Amino acid sequence: MKFIKLLFAEAKRGHVPLLLASTLPGVMMSGVIALVTTVANYDQSKGPNIYLMGFFIIASVALLLAMNYALNATTVVISNFILQKRLNIARAVRSLDLEAYENIGPIRVDYAIGRDLQTIEEAAPTVIVLIYFVTQLLSSALYIGYLSLIAFAITLLFLSVATFFYRSSYAYAEALSKEATELESAFRSSFDHLLRGFREIKMNARRDTDLFDNYIVQRALAVQDLRVSSGRGFNRGQTLSDAFFYGLLGCMVFLTPYYISDTSTPAKIILVIVFSGGAIASLIQALPAVSRADLAVDRLDALEGELDQAKRAAEAGAGGNKAELVHGITLSGVSYRYKNGDGQQGFAVGPCDLFIKAGEVTFIAGGNGSGKSTLINLITQLYAQDAGEVRWDATTVADDNAAAYRQLFSVIFSDFHLFDRLYGLDAAHDDLADLIREMDLSEKVHYKQGRFSTTDLSSGQRKRLAMVSALAEGRPVLIFDEWAADQDPQFRRYYYEKLLPRLKAAGKTIIAVSHDDRWFKAADKVIWMEEGKVQRVLTATDA
Repeated sequence: MKFIKLLFAEAKRGHVPLLLASTLPGVMMSGVIALVTTVANYDQSKGPNIYLMGFFIIASVALLLAMNYALNATTVVISNFILQKRLNIARAVRSLDLEAYENIGPIRVDYAIGRDLQTIEEAAPTVIVLIYFVTQLLSSALYIGYLSLIAFAITLLFLSVATFFYRSSYAYAEALSKEATELESAFRSSFDHLLRGFREIKMNARRDTDLFDNYIVQRALAVQDLRVSSGRGFNRGQTLSDAFFYGLLGCMVFLTPYYISDTSTPAKIILVIVFSGGAIASLIQALPAVSRADLAVDRLDALEGELDQAKRAAEAGAGGNKAELVHGITLSGVSYRYKNGDGQQGFAVGPCDLFIKAGEVTFIAGGNGSGKSTLINLITQLYAQDAGEVRWDATTVADDNAAAYRQLFSVIFSDFHLFDRLYGLDAAHDDLADLIREMDLSEKVHYKQGRFSTTDLSSGQRKRLAMVSALAEGRPVLIFDEWAADQDPQFRRYYYEKLLPRLKAAGKTIIAVSHDDRWFKAADKVIWMEEGKVQRVLTATDA
């Protein structure tokens, strides 16, 4: 099984002690069973057998210590594995470009570092228990062989047939479990729409009904059917195993005594088999957990493979230094086309030829779906263009300097994420209180103990707090995607008439997406987009 191989591979140099500690309890338990069968036929009139009692104590202590060592070692190994997986996935996600991140999807990554790693963590002790019971059964079978070759042959026959039928049922159940897990991701995606699109759903009853009845309910029912069928498969395997166990027990009770000369031997064999019944039941109950861990390992491997393929070349560590813009940003023949999941070509932007001069205010305007946000992603190199080039002053932006180039920008996206801290900045930022006051947030928000006191604000206030964070970064280029859209008239006027001119006077380069043509005169240049192309560029006098 893949998960068992992974566990011992992660143990590295400690895999041999771990294997020995996992198998020793099973051997010791078989010794204890053998001891119990011997004591059962011991002549008690002779008094306690000190030697057998001593062996019992030694075997029991060895069993407990070895099992404790194996469980503790497994806990350490799996904890280290989970730590490394989380950090590796986080590093890989950091290195993605936006296109690769959108293709892989945050839900899948979240499921991997949450559900899959939790499944692996919970299954780890089960592996040790599994090895313990397998070793106990094998050792007990050898002991039966020592007592009687006939009984050993019958035991092997029953175990072989039971194993064959159980493996068939197990494979069927495991396939259904894998299918259910894959469909679970689709269900979670539908449920995510319910959570994230709550307002839109409340405003559209048909959308609400369609999403719930045709996707959430249907996928939940399909997952349930697969889970039930899978569970029945595992249960069928357990029932078959139990049937063969009782068949074996019946043979030992009613048939083998006639073929064994020593009258005490059948009783010993029956006692061993009765003890083994508990091991068989526990073994079968442990297998589904290991199966789920195998599936989790497969999903993690697949995700890491995709993340590794999607990494942008030579980008690590390239973006730590402060960047400067002297002349401007040039787009020459830049174009980009979205790739649909079915392989068909999607919406295209470009080719675009633009020059954004350092120290100027540039507006990007156009209707919905005209390509404004995609153009921003190309300017910032969150999307790597399919053709053309982007130049930063006289330097062409490529994979090896894209991260450094992006340090030019502070961006407030239309669907921005508001962080609770100024990550990467000095917590004791000198101008922070003034910025919060300037954004009229001082009665609601304070920056203390390295974080904002709250981010539970209205949409307009959240954007103003995002502005505080953006200005605190002190980057030379500021990009605002429809920042004024959620502001009241007072703050909208402040944004266009005071904030943008003040930032320009401070030497900042401003790129702002705006629909409001009443304020176009606040810009040095307005780039007008239609259907993914730059239709015209207006100067301040034209606007």
